[in-house]
Amino acid sequence: MELFIGSGLLLSTVMLFQIRKVMDSVAILALQSFMLSLTAAAMWYKTGIAHLLVAAVFTLIVKGILIPYILYYTIRKIGVVREVERSTGRYTSLLIALVLAALGYYISAQLNLPSKELGKTYLPVSVIMIFLGTFIMIDHKKAIMQGVGLITIENGIFLIAESIAYGMPMVVEFGIFFDLLVSVIVIGLLMSRIYSTFDSLSTENMENLKG
Repeated sequence: MELFIGSGLLLSTVMLFQIRKVMDSVAILALQSFMLSLTAAAMWYKTGIAHLLVAAVFTLIVKGILIPYILYYTIRKIGVVREVERSTGRYTSLLIALVLAALGYYISAQLNLPSKELGKTYLPVSVIMIFLGTFIMIDHKKAIMQGVGLITIENGIFLIAESIAYGMPMVVEFGIFFDLLVSVIVIGLLMSRIYSTFDSLSTENMENLKG
């Protein structure tokens, strides 16, 4: 079960490097968040730790439903259905992503981080998600994709917490969920302002504002 979910999380993250249209990233992000909620649910089922079930439910609601809906609504509202804009080529970015995935797996093995029995499979996946999320933010020019990269990084951090300590205290997790939801709303507003000003979502246009 852990291997299946871990493989699904890794595959969904790598899929972000093969999308052609911005809208495709929202569906993949929803899938990734759904798989992330499964990790917490599976750990709750095997350990009986109540806050893992709460984390699974909130992950599904906030990350799997609300955040994708906000991004989907924003994209539809401003009419962005164009292809993604990368600094590197499509296959070049995929190659770099695979190299980063291998590097993340190697680093996680070398660090020898303490992980719970049910989290051993997820630990290297979480490090890889952080690496790939960072690369998404660097490689993509559109604000929406940089937001997707940020959420992927947060998902990786969430998975690390589950792997090492079966999650964080509920107060901390609620705070993170709230902060992430507010951040996505701000990203949506920022996208609308950038598009209304420059008729594009490319953050490179903001360089024109320099004095």
